[in-house]
Amino acid sequence: MLLITDPDVKQVLRVEDIIDDMERAFAEEARGVAVNRPRTRYKVPPDRDSDGYMANIIPGAVPSSGVAALRYDSMVVRERMVDGLKRMDYPYPARRSWGFVLLFSLETAEPLAIIHDFSLSSIRVGATTGVATRSLSREDSQVVGLFGSGNEAEQNLAAICAVRDVREVRVYSVTPQHRERFAMEMTGKLDIQVRPVDNARAVVEGADIVMCATNASAPVFDGDWLVPGQLVTTIVNTDGVHSRTEADATTFTRADLIVLNNRQTSLTNQQREMLDLIDEGKISWDNICELGQVLIGENPGRKSDDEIIYYKSNTGVGIQFAAAGAVIYEECKKKGLGRELPTEWFGADLGEWLDKGYSPSP
Repeated sequence: MLLITDPDVKQVLRVEDIIDDMERAFAEEARGVAVNRPRTRYKVPPDRDSDGYMANIIPGAVPSSGVAALRYDSMVVRERMVDGLKRMDYPYPARRSWGFVLLFSLETAEPLAIIHDFSLSSIRVGATTGVATRSLSREDSQVVGLFGSGNEAEQNLAAICAVRDVREVRVYSVTPQHRERFAMEMTGKLDIQVRPVDNARAVVEGADIVMCATNASAPVFDGDWLVPGQLVTTIVNTDGVHSRTEADATTFTRADLIVLNNRQTSLTNQQREMLDLIDEGKISWDNICELGQVLIGENPGRKSDDEIIYYKSNTGVGIQFAAAGAVIYEECKKKGLGRELPTEWFGADLGEWLDKGYSPSP
């Protein structure tokens, strides 16, 4: 069994390298082969307005990758106002992220790896955005408008640029020095013009793809600014603990198609930013589908260059961690990375029962 640290993950995994793996996983789920279970989050204390502890638990399995995965993220959270906008903050009292992915063999059920999930998490989100962008954006998309300038923004932008011939990126975040540094660094990394802008409207106007990758809890742009042909992507959602959205009601109602990662999680996590509009008759489940349904042709996705498509990356799903985790595990084995741990440390010895002819339940 391997203990795979965050530096190991960054050494073996790039977002552009697992877009195809992520597409395969979502297609397998849509065909009823791969397995997801809705994300579970809880907070202590449970009220939404106070700071506290939060757990984030996500299971799933991808047969073609040969693994099941369980993500457990342990964190302290708080919401606060920044420049008049409510946003989520993660204090990290020990200056470390306490999140792990447990990887298990589907063949033997034994644990294969414990993987730090900080870098893995943003890479799997970005890779899924890459899948959605390739499937839902216009093929001639060249201009990206980006909200956010952190880790998620970097990975999601890299994935978009891997699947579309991007010529220009406009980035806005509420802290000027953050967006200016991001623009300079990403211009160098991607060899694409990344330009900081000083207001939200400048991000949306003229963009073929509008990507939101922020810590915001409230909408970051006005849906009335959207024009036909755009693809909008958001990654912030209500999660059963906090009520959050990066898109306003107008974005939902103007979209010709809304695409989710997982419909069931929108219900179990009570993502009221969308469900309230359905209950009010302003949008319909008829215009909402899952990403996997587009990938296998069950839903046509974009039907014309004039449609506004909204990809609401509405939840993390276990198949993302299984697909990416399997790649990380195999690459670390090839490169001799990770710390080997005795596998037997993680399982009780049943030899005595088996020798007696029993097959005891766990």
